[in-house]
Amino acid sequence: MKVGKKVTQAVHDKGGIIFAQLWHVGRVSHTSLQPNGAQPVGPSDITADNVKVFIETGPGAGALADPSEPRALSTDEVGELVTMYAAAARNALEAGFDGVELHCANGYLVNQFISEHTNHRDDQYGGSLTNRLRFLKEIVAAVSDVVGADRLGVRFAPLFASTDETRVYLGLVESDPHHTYVEAVKLLEQAGIAYLSIAEADWDNAPDLPDTFYQAVREEFSGRIIYAGKYTVQKAVNILEKGYGDLFAFGRPFIANPDLPERIANNWPLNEVDPTTMYGGTDVGYSDYPYYQE
Repeated sequence: MKVGKKVTQAVHDKGGIIFAQLWHVGRVSHTSLQPNGAQPVGPSDITADNVKVFIETGPGAGALADPSEPRALSTDEVGELVTMYAAAARNALEAGFDGVELHCANGYLVNQFISEHTNHRDDQYGGSLTNRLRFLKEIVAAVSDVVGADRLGVRFAPLFASTDETRVYLGLVESDPHHTYVEAVKLLEQAGIAYLSIAEADWDNAPDLPDTFYQAVREEFSGRIIYAGKYTVQKAVNILEKGYGDLFAFGRPFIANPDLPERIANNWPLNEVDPTTMYGGTDVGYSDYPYYQE
């Protein structure tokens, strides 16, 4: 908590705003990462494939491994997780964060409940889309009670069939992703949250989301909309001018360019990111990228 307060205070001292992202990986985990070597948990006992998890192999060293077989959460345990999300939000406020974002994307726990592929439950959290969205709805309500809906954001990763389905670690491709996520967006609109963050496919030559989806999200959601996914300045300006999005996130470029806003504003060249240093390790590839020098 003390370290968190130092970080949030440093951001506030610079006039910034900082949110904490709350997430649970669910089945995308490994027994070596769990308390007492227990199984990971998920909505159903379906092992994740086409994905790797990063595990520690020694001091300062790690490797990618296949996820372990999960066990299905009981109905009572799902309710307990809702209260844990609320507790995490409370901790975030105590650490000085201005709000929180719920990570409901990339094939992790909330996404696993939403997806028809990973949720085969027969209780109130499974079956129909309404039931599969129930976990999300309850978390949003519980966290809103703690931080206020106006300090809450939610992140989705709606992939469509035209994307490379071998990359489901970035999300899960539903049989009708448009309907699934537009209904989820309607739920968030009813809850009155501050913003919606949408992660698009981010590999080389990945297709954009359909215009019909961009339009539907804008029509259904009155808060701020953030898009991310290997965005260029040109693509961000295009989506902004169409009125589909309000804010745009840049991931890899920001890792390699601590002064990215200034570089974009001045059309300065960008440092290239070194992907071999992006997971684990030391300050190399983390805080040693240079600022622009004219």
